[in-house]
Amino acid sequence: MKHRRGIATITLVLAAGLGLSGCSALSGTDGDLANDWSALPAPKSFVPDLGCHARETDASVKATEFAVVDCTKSHETETVYVGEFSGSAASASTPPETDSKDAADAFNTCEEQANKVLGQDWRDLRVELKLVTPSSAAWKGGAHWFACDVIELADLENAETKSRTAAIKDGVDKLPLGCFTATESGGDLTMAEVACSTSHNSEYVGSFEPAAGVAYPSTDAGWDVLHEKCDEVAAAYMGISGSQFDKSYSEIAWATSKKYWSAGNNNVRCFLWLGKSKMTGSAKDKKTTVPKWS
Repeated sequence: MKHRRGIATITLVLAAGLGLSGCSALSGTDGDLANDWSALPAPKSFVPDLGCHARETDASVKATEFAVVDCTKSHETETVYVGEFSGSAASASTPPETDSKDAADAFNTCEEQANKVLGQDWRDLRVELKLVTPSSAAWKGGAHWFACDVIELADLENAETKSRTAAIKDGVDKLPLGCFTATESGGDLTMAEVACSTSHNSEYVGSFEPAAGVAYPSTDAGWDVLHEKCDEVAAAYMGISGSQFDKSYSEIAWATSKKYWSAGNNNVRCFLWLGKSKMTGSAKDKKTTVPKWS
């Protein structure tokens, strides 16, 4: 038996605006300021800085709330890269739509840059990667940036943000996804992370990004495509052949939501699933000594 999971990720917007006011000439002046004053510099749109930020960004965050804080102080998110939209994306009247190719390209850049900072694939860690773009108002004001935020999760199941007191690159060894207790009820599956040294029936075995053109799985046939790849990932993790895995084991394919699949975040995480069977320790390279699914 195989199981599917869908989880939503969020592409965020940051609100930033500029205010302008007018004034009239004072009595006794010529009203011409330009003949004695140098021209004022053109107003600059807000652009996020790299570093840690006190709270996770949301649709109503102000520029002042996105200020960089000391990473040794409590914070919820860290911007690891800031890029700029270019070409047709930058010349558009509104920010790229969530499901657009421009947003997908930006997210792919975020993945590359986040992996450099983390020193490994972000999908293997208990973190979320978010693409942040300006609000429509800020975009019209000339803000065409995109930011890549990494957030530590308290747990994978509920995807709740966990506050940190260190830069995300410090302590990466404490973030890898490990073992879980997978509980099925009424067709739904919940995943509780546990130490691999304790009894469990599921383990993270790796991830993959579907080939270009693979649509979000909305049918059993679509999910089968993801399950087949997760079968391969799990078999390689255990050190057995695909046929051995298909005969005795199962897996969970955990995909992003449909809304964000086409935005570039079409990553799939794979988990070995033993059903009612239990084991202690990791299944990595344990081959067929791992208890069979039941």
